[in-house]
Amino acid sequence: MSKALVYGQIDRFVNQRVGKSKLHEIKYYVDTQTAEDRAKFTQWAFENDEILRNKKIDSIIDLCYGSGNLTAHILYESNIDTQNLVLNDKNMDDRNNDVAIGNKTDYNFLDSDKFNNKYDLIIFNPQIGGTDTYPEGAVEFKKTVEPIIYHGSFDEYLTNQGISTNELEIEIDEVEKSIMIHSDNLSKSKMKEMFSKVEIFNYYDVFYWSKDTKIEGHKTNIVKFRKTLDKISNDDSVVVFLGERVIYETLFADYSYVIVYLPTEGKELYILTKGSKKTQCYEYKDNKYEVNLSCKKENNSLDNEDLEIGKCIDELEEWTKNESDFLIGSSTQKESVAMKVEDKKEKLINKPLGNLDFLHKNLLLKGVPGTGKSYTIERIIEDKLKLKGEDKKNNVRHINIHSASSNADLMQGIGIESSDGKIEYQEKQGLIFNHIKKALFAPNQPFVLVLEEIQENSLNELIGDLIYLIEEKKRVTVDAGKFEDGKEYAYQAYIEEVLKDENNKHYIEIPYLVDTSTAYRKMVLPSNLYIFCTSNYRDDKKVIEDNLLRRFDVVEIYPQTQEQLGEDVFKSKDISDFLAHLNEEILKKFEDEVHPDRYLIGHANWLDITEDDNDDNQKLFYTALLKVLIEFKEIREVDFDAYTKDIIKNVCTDDDLSDRLKSYLDACDFEYESYKEMVEKLQKEIYSFLK
Repeated sequence: MSKALVYGQIDRFVNQRVGKSKLHEIKYYVDTQTAEDRAKFTQWAFENDEILRNKKIDSIIDLCYGSGNLTAHILYESNIDTQNLVLNDKNMDDRNNDVAIGNKTDYNFLDSDKFNNKYDLIIFNPQIGGTDTYPEGAVEFKKTVEPIIYHGSFDEYLTNQGISTNELEIEIDEVEKSIMIHSDNLSKSKMKEMFSKVEIFNYYDVFYWSKDTKIEGHKTNIVKFRKTLDKISNDDSVVVFLGERVIYETLFADYSYVIVYLPTEGKELYILTKGSKKTQCYEYKDNKYEVNLSCKKENNSLDNEDLEIGKCIDELEEWTKNESDFLIGSSTQKESVAMKVEDKKEKLINKPLGNLDFLHKNLLLKGVPGTGKSYTIERIIEDKLKLKGEDKKNNVRHINIHSASSNADLMQGIGIESSDGKIEYQEKQGLIFNHIKKALFAPNQPFVLVLEEIQENSLNELIGDLIYLIEEKKRVTVDAGKFEDGKEYAYQAYIEEVLKDENNKHYIEIPYLVDTSTAYRKMVLPSNLYIFCTSNYRDDKKVIEDNLLRRFDVVEIYPQTQEQLGEDVFKSKDISDFLAHLNEEILKKFEDEVHPDRYLIGHANWLDITEDDNDDNQKLFYTALLKVLIEFKEIREVDFDAYTKDIIKNVCTDDDLSDRLKSYLDACDFEYESYKEMVEKLQKEIYSFLK
């Protein structure tokens, strides 16, 4: 069948899904633009890479093909002529059964018993295709697990780690891919100390227990998938993986030959095989694929202030040709450009302050708007860290993340100054960098970074390699006794002394932006710095990077009732009951959606309505209800006829409503038939200028 007919059929299938209301039915198919882009790179890699171009591809399987878009484009664009193509997908109701290529199977890729053949090319986009979390969509691979890959036996690994096996009974099940560790002599706490970080070893699940204690550990989807992958792979099979980097690192840690495509948007593409050792990343720039040595997507925005110094100078020289009067006051005067970098000295403060015993260094509070995430953080700062008043003002930095936030704002950038006809480039110290330095020079005090709304931008891009130091085990602890109180120390010299402590091993290196040398500045993250973040569930398009989630303690914050908050906070029982009923109806109505709790309504707008039956409270009630309607339409984009109408009607006509709320709703005279009518009636009751 011609590729035009196949592509047309796939496009029709995907377009039909776009109109569906259930999010899990539309969000996991590869769109045509993505399929074309990734297939184009795959073709280039198979033609140009020295290892891949010698691979013979006779048999192919797509483990969860969905629409078939990615596989079809890879086949046609790379001119792969295979006699054995298998399109596999467990979910027959939501896959493209009519695509006219390949033989179709409906096996769960987490069940290795279903697969019996070997394949030269294995295509994997881990979305719909397994049973564990369907109908939510993607099969869940635990992202906090870091598989241990060791070229040797488990006994050898333990010995290498300094763990004696004399008191251990170790049983390895090759069929189940599990390692069972038992001891009658060691305590539960000792066993946990030894093995709590060893969850997966060479893609075997690890279980351990001591005498009279339950088994710790569990069977993971990671190992289930690897059982299937290893069963269907030849020694030189190629895997094409479309997905998140953290999932690649979790599932394919033992693959030694890796070609990575970094697209301008969307998920990365990995082409993997075993044997030779190589990792090479590519970007598509200037109509060709170019090597990206950092393996990170570039930020090509010229609006950012953290440009390379060379680019700054080039731009400035261009400006001086055309706007010299504006820049230096004279079209004939030629001025020098000074580049200046300073490592200012900071004063060490040994004074104890606050409380450093709070265990959670990295805390992420997630939830819908209006659930009190910021309020909770303020309570932690005051009640747990004991920072109040002027101390709180000095030691706590609040930063609101938004779409225009840049690395230059938060870490370091370049500032341009002009004085007496002389232009100087100077480093700008970003807000986060500055606060880290403050914490380093006052090690006996808690410091807090509060990052609000982190879903609005990529924190990975905003703070760069600093992300790798966030984990508690990679923090440095400053022994203040080694430094003289009140004495000034240059930052870099101070860091070098701090890193001499054998327990302080982790740091990153960042360049001096306005220095012609190749020197780098070392940067660490101190143990007395707490990083507290908030994230709003606004829509499914904005997600938080996985490497953030696994480095933070994540706390879900849900709407609260008067019983939970107290009468001094939630001032009205009938309003609390109304909101609770509203959220119950929301959960019922969205029960088939991915994470229905994303649609819940926060309690913040309802707190100030008191028990009194007066015009002010009536107006406050109308205002809160109006915000629900607007939020559903403008933020959630919820279909009124399918969802909103029934939810509001069920709550507002409930027999258990208090008499005053019934009177408020009767006064507004709702018909519940259209969004426009409901909004207009509420607005007229709230805003006198509309009457």
